[in-house]
Amino acid sequence: MRRTPGSAGWSETARIAFMLGRPRTCVPGNLAFTLGWTSAGGTLSPAFFLGMFMSLLCGLMANLYNAYTDLAEDSRNLPGRVWLVLRMGHRRTLWIGYAATGVLIVLTLPYGGVQLLPLMLLLLVGAHQYSFRPLRLKDGPVVGLLAFSLAVFGPFLLGVIGAPGGLRDLNGSTWALFGFLVVWFSAKGMVKNLPDFDGDREAGLRTSATVFATRAAAARAATAMTLVGYLSPAVFVAAGLLPPRDLWALIWTAAALVQCRAMARATENARANAVLKTDMLLSTAFLASVLLLHSPGWAPVTGVALGAVLLFGSDLLALDSRRRTDVTTPAVP
Repeated sequence: MRRTPGSAGWSETARIAFMLGRPRTCVPGNLAFTLGWTSAGGTLSPAFFLGMFMSLLCGLMANLYNAYTDLAEDSRNLPGRVWLVLRMGHRRTLWIGYAATGVLIVLTLPYGGVQLLPLMLLLLVGAHQYSFRPLRLKDGPVVGLLAFSLAVFGPFLLGVIGAPGGLRDLNGSTWALFGFLVVWFSAKGMVKNLPDFDGDREAGLRTSATVFATRAAAARAATAMTLVGYLSPAVFVAAGLLPPRDLWALIWTAAALVQCRAMARATENARANAVLKTDMLLSTAFLASVLLLHSPGWAPVTGVALGAVLLFGSDLLALDSRRRTDVTTPAVP
């Protein structure tokens, strides 16, 4: 695999790159950016749309890095994804990720100027070291979850600091939203790790799931953390840091617990990944509700609409690499 240069043409390479980038998983990052942007007083503007594109590109880049580094785990969990890397070329996967990194550095200047460049560089290093050594942050049950939540709190900070006057508007409400995103997405990371329990354990990866003796025990822990994540806005509302109207988003908690129960019962990889796909819809709906309740206006509506187009459009065009056909062993292309 690592020595194979790849055999796909440019058009097929572009499609595979999007599939490995998994655009549907980037929607929470886009919604988190919009939440940060609007909470800092930002409105619809060219900078808003540029920030949305940068948030999407951050997610695509991180997923490409993950596909490059995780051949051992994916060979057990998602063999179809390995065939995509083989078709495109292992090193080409890496260089496309590096190209996205370069584009993000360049776009930071028109988006927020030189003063935003240190934040962008920190986010890029975090996304890289989540998968790569020497840190390989994902190979740790706690630090891996915190690094995983970078997918939402990174774009959130990008929105807050990039919005006009954002640095002057940093307050308790902003930090409450930041804390909510970290806790909630860490819980989502625990759920996300469940389908890969067997393969990650065989590959020697220490995740929030594999540190437990059984998949069932890991599922119970993920359920408890999910409850904490979905109910965490209530703590900030009680502390006076968030408006009471944000509590209406908590109605999604019941559906989240149903999803956790379904994941705990999904003993086969194909079924577990199907549940995980539905969980992305639920997570998107929950975060969209928080966004619309906390900062009603045209920018949040636009952010939610663009997220819906990205989510359902990528499904319609089959731009994903965690499909049922990727979980089962495919025919050699």
